[in-house]
Amino acid sequence: MGKSIDNPKVSVIIPVYNTGEYVEEAVCSIMNQTLSDLEIIIVNDGSTDNSLHIVTKLQSIDKRIIVRSQKNKGQSSTRNLGLSLARGEYIYFMDSDDILHKEALKICYKKCSLENLDFAFFDGESFTNSNISLPISYNRREKINTEIESGLQKINTLIDTRGYSASVCLLFIDRNYLNSLSLDFLPGIIHEDQLFTAKLFAQAQKVAYIPETFFYRRLRPGSIMTKQYTIVNVRNYFIVVNELIKFASGQNEDINKTIHKTIRFMFDPAIYMANKLKWKDRLSIAKTCFVSYKKYVSTKSWLVLLFPWLIKLKSYTK
Repeated sequence: MGKSIDNPKVSVIIPVYNTGEYVEEAVCSIMNQTLSDLEIIIVNDGSTDNSLHIVTKLQSIDKRIIVRSQKNKGQSSTRNLGLSLARGEYIYFMDSDDILHKEALKICYKKCSLENLDFAFFDGESFTNSNISLPISYNRREKINTEIESGLQKINTLIDTRGYSASVCLLFIDRNYLNSLSLDFLPGIIHEDQLFTAKLFAQAQKVAYIPETFFYRRLRPGSIMTKQYTIVNVRNYFIVVNELIKFASGQNEDINKTIHKTIRFMFDPAIYMANKLKWKDRLSIAKTCFVSYKKYVSTKSWLVLLFPWLIKLKSYTK
């Protein structure tokens, strides 16, 4: 099918971990892109199912595919390895159980190269083959304009209209811009996109929104998106917040203000969701938040964290 590309326009980085049931469909959605001048970097993160066998088979029929394997280190380390191998003008991060519209990379490349953008972002939809139901929306067409603006302008508008999503699968990024920031993913954590994307937006000079639905996120049992929310999630949000506070402290006033606004936008819902945890965990979270993060937590989230029965009371009074 595809031949090896010496100077690819796009490097697509796909971490793979035990997604044998879905990975072929995901990779084929990249192989079948109308923009053919690309490399597909697949990093197998210590899969124990048949994922490696499947991607190796795909590599044998498409020479644009590069497969690397490592011991299981998590998505951050996997993406970082992919970045170290990338040669494309632009970077796209794909998840191994999702689907990308066949025109996505062509349209994004044309837009970014003609306008000399640091990155572009677009919309997505979620889908499922099971009975999973999550209130996830990646549609921002009514919330933001298509003008070229700074990343700060874009992220402030997205937050104000509640259209901000940290998912890197909605971004098409100039590799030179990424390299200029020395930006990669913090290893060993989950919710790494929250840290990466906030930094990416905050420092960009030229960003555009493409009002097209290109990304299709699969909701499936056992994925990061659908796993049970635990205190581990909250502890990782603490790490993300600490890193963002550290980053903001060395920036100008506009970036500093926007980063703290972004923290509140993503951290307050994380604390609200902790209402499902055991009392011991909720009390521990409340103590940590009171000491270090209380300015990012709304009164509503405080009340629901400490008194989760208030949610049921509210539903009874409607």
